[in-house]
Amino acid sequence: MKRLLALLTVLVLLTSVAVLPAIAEGKSYKIVWVSCSTESEFWQYQQIGMENAAADLEAQYGITIDFSVAGPANESETESYLRTFENAVASKPDAIISATQVPDMTTAIARDAMGLGIVVNFTNCGLEPVGSTEYADCYNQYYTTSSSDIGDTAGKLMLESLAALGYTKGTIGMHFSNINQALAPRMDNFKAYIEANSEFEVLDTLFHANDMATAQANAENQISTYGDNLVGLYGANNISGNGIALAIEGAGIKDRIVSIGVDSDALEIEALGKGTLDYIIVQDAYGQGYASMKNAVETLLQGKNPETVKQVLIAPAVVTTDNMNTDEFAALLNPTMLKR
Repeated sequence: MKRLLALLTVLVLLTSVAVLPAIAEGKSYKIVWVSCSTESEFWQYQQIGMENAAADLEAQYGITIDFSVAGPANESETESYLRTFENAVASKPDAIISATQVPDMTTAIARDAMGLGIVVNFTNCGLEPVGSTEYADCYNQYYTTSSSDIGDTAGKLMLESLAALGYTKGTIGMHFSNINQALAPRMDNFKAYIEANSEFEVLDTLFHANDMATAQANAENQISTYGDNLVGLYGANNISGNGIALAIEGAGIKDRIVSIGVDSDALEIEALGKGTLDYIIVQDAYGQGYASMKNAVETLLQGKNPETVKQVLIAPAVVTTDNMNTDEFAALLNPTMLKR
């Protein structure tokens, strides 16, 4: 595991080449992580990456990083998130790292922060879709995983698995937290891939605002409504995957339906082991968090962003029951293993 951690750290360190000032020792920086959910394990995984990066950078450059965390308990508490971001800006830190579920309402706050000389980095969920530069003046750097890649990967997995079960027709349900244009390709690309390459019907996305009970009820209703014609369920975030897994377990249908989740938490990991989820498509939450902190500090030290592009993509990985216990994939599923 130590070897894996060292490898992950080296890979992240190589994502940018920074020429740092000769004298950094003794500098102190205040950096705030404005999380969109302090209770979500996925965002806690990001935070572990930031904390480890801060420790590495302090040791490497002889600096001090005053790192703090703020944010609402749940992603659905968007008003609280926005107030927290505003309060963070008002405290005048050197840098703010954040992820937003409400990019339209976050943009102006981020722009104001940048105008005050605060380095603003986004991780995973940013102000605009990958490839857009409309709001490039509102942030310093963005590390994420392509939502299009996630959607395409899920679509391919779904069709391959349905074929292995002998299905050529049927209905597939889609589930997600809320409407977020930056993450919409997770759903749009999945549906487009299925429809372009098969005769399966893909239902409209059911949203649950990251409420576990609603996520489970949505999946249970589809299982009840469509019966044996429902052959696949796709949940594009961890709460969606949890709801699907619980519904499948309750109905006792894990052997006849293909199920895919995205991102990971303890319940999803347990479901993957039991077979109530067939796949989890994971982002490198730890790596995104680590890179966001590293870039913020190096931007402060160097006086400019060391990256050559403002959006850096970190590829997703597919975790299955067969590979979930290997060192590489176990750490992607549960980055708490990397916490120091």
